[in-house]
Amino acid sequence: MDDPLDEAFADYLRACDEGKAEDRESFLKRYPTMADRLRELMALADSLGAFVATEPRPQSPSSTGTSPNRLNAKVLPDAETLHFAAVSGKPGDRDVTLPLATREASDPGPRLPYELGDYELQKVIGRGGMGVVYLALQRHLDRYVAVKMIRSGAFASEAEVSRFYMEAKAAAALEHRNIVSIYQFGHLAGHHFFSMELVPGTDLAKKIHEAPLSPPIAARYVRDVARAIHHAHLRGVLHRDLKPANVLLDLDDEVRVTDFGLAKQIDSDSSLTDSGAAVGTPSYMAPEQASGNSDRACAQSDIYSLGAILFAAIAGRPPFQNESTMQTLLQVVHETPPSLHAFCANVPDDIETIVSKCLEKLPERRYASAKELADDLDAFLEGRPIKARPLNALSKTLHWFQRVPLIAALAGRRVIDTTDGHKRFQTAVLALTLVAPLLLVAGLAALEAQHQRMPRQIEIAGGLEGGMYDELSRAIGERLTSSAGVQVEVIASGGSIDNHNRLVSGEVDLAPMQAVAMTSHDICVIAPLFYEAIHVLVSADSKIDSIAEIGGHRIAVGLDGSGSRLAAEMVLESLELSPVTSPRVAVAWPELSQATPAEAKLLPDVAVVCIGKSSRLAASMLNSGKWKLISLPTSVEIALQHPSLRPMTIAAKDYPECNLPEQGIATVGMTAFLATRIDSPDSLVTATLTALYQSPKIATALIPRRQANEWQGLALHRAARKFFESAP
Repeated sequence: MDDPLDEAFADYLRACDEGKAEDRESFLKRYPTMADRLRELMALADSLGAFVATEPRPQSPSSTGTSPNRLNAKVLPDAETLHFAAVSGKPGDRDVTLPLATREASDPGPRLPYELGDYELQKVIGRGGMGVVYLALQRHLDRYVAVKMIRSGAFASEAEVSRFYMEAKAAAALEHRNIVSIYQFGHLAGHHFFSMELVPGTDLAKKIHEAPLSPPIAARYVRDVARAIHHAHLRGVLHRDLKPANVLLDLDDEVRVTDFGLAKQIDSDSSLTDSGAAVGTPSYMAPEQASGNSDRACAQSDIYSLGAILFAAIAGRPPFQNESTMQTLLQVVHETPPSLHAFCANVPDDIETIVSKCLEKLPERRYASAKELADDLDAFLEGRPIKARPLNALSKTLHWFQRVPLIAALAGRRVIDTTDGHKRFQTAVLALTLVAPLLLVAGLAALEAQHQRMPRQIEIAGGLEGGMYDELSRAIGERLTSSAGVQVEVIASGGSIDNHNRLVSGEVDLAPMQAVAMTSHDICVIAPLFYEAIHVLVSADSKIDSIAEIGGHRIAVGLDGSGSRLAAEMVLESLELSPVTSPRVAVAWPELSQATPAEAKLLPDVAVVCIGKSSRLAASMLNSGKWKLISLPTSVEIALQHPSLRPMTIAAKDYPECNLPEQGIATVGMTAFLATRIDSPDSLVTATLTALYQSPKIATALIPRRQANEWQGLALHRAARKFFESAP
């Protein structure tokens, strides 16, 4: 025994048995830290007449404090109606030898009938794992009772004796019409015993053995047992061995719960059964008990047993039953409980739901109390809706898959028995596992081949109508239609940023854009197209001759969403021209060259345009005589501040009719790229590059294929990289 309280109480019991008990208060002083609890146990023992060194004194019925028994000495119970615990009496039981007492091994010992103090033991009416139950006549009270004795008698271990008295103490603390009453317990002539109320009739195990019960009758029995167990739980007592054999049925067909031999105090951390031992009857014990964690038993453990009893009462067998105890325990711990419908097709769905909730593996998923179970059974019997909800289709499917041995093993569970359906499913899964890599490779290859096919319809983003992007996109579209036989649509846009957004969203397949717009990881380069330069234009009528003089003037910049607008803002930021002192005006570039004299007066005096050199738009503005170019003498510093910009020169040959200085106009600029998504088909990229570089040249300023291959660190599409690497 590990509990100091149990050890101290056992010492006291031994001293009383041997007639060596010291003064009670002196004994309690030896255990000052537990004196109060020991005193309570002694008081309880006194109330039951537990400690007797001599034959008990006669007692009158009024002094016992117990309910009068329906039987008396003048009416001998019918042997066919007296059953107790697991084994019924037989005609020869009157001659059997009593449990071992203090005697030689060769001595057969006393035989029935036998005088034990005030009791005359007459007949064996039950046997259990630890005790034997006798029909006995209590002479002084002139009544029949049941007397339970330890089978091993004087050779009982301290643990057996403690457990025996624990049963008596647990049951004696309970007063309920559906729980068998305890009268007295003690030790006489080497025999540990206690007497209890005699319940004539049968037990639920025998009744089930005769024939399975109808759901309403089974529900009534289990409901009454549940109410009795709830009474025990409220008083801190767990039964831990609920089974049909421990549910007696009296002559009025009322249930009486007995055999608290494995009872445990709910609020106690200790147990007479060591942790690691499975305590209870295998087919009816909860998974936490079957796994050897009996010290973790709780109210929900008894509720599981009640569900197993209800299952057995209707199906004629418990939910788990195997040839060996170990196999049964493993099933209780690891197997999903079978459906009650599998054994009784016409069982009501509500009963199936109640049983399933009781038999949940996890205690927290069962009923919160035995009262809740009793209430649901009451609702079923009265035709009212129950509170428990059946498992949904998903949960049922998961439970089915959990019984596949392979899946259970991966989940760290064990499957003891499995159906042919689960075995066939596992075989199919294993076969599929063997061929899955081949199927996966073949499938991926097929998908890749499908993905790499040339699209039948291609959308290309353009730009402002009549601009370089628009012209380039239309030229590429015409060549793709001619060479690949696909339909191409060029979609007008607001410029580089707009093109970027359309490409990322999947609205277009190809899009030209300035380097400043290449900001997404989802897009990549097909080819560098040409260089675009910042054109700082001032009105010919203005008196502005240098970049230092544009401060304080309104400045025309590109439309929102255009790369030209972003590039202009970079330059103006480097020139420290704030929008407050030099307001920006968003203008569509054709307006600058096509404005009437009256409209021109309303236009800004300065325009910052990022556009390809030699573009028709810039040429028309310069040729009109209304605008002139000025240089950016700090182009190198500006490029250092903004890595996407690079110093460059607008040469006189770029605009031969505009009389530019021979040294050209210093400025900054950036590269324009043809872009696509990184997942675009290789066939589309290769066809586009072929169209871009075929003769005649698609644009005069197009960067040659050979130079494109020399670019380092460019985020090229994989098909584009192969194309450029193969350049002659």
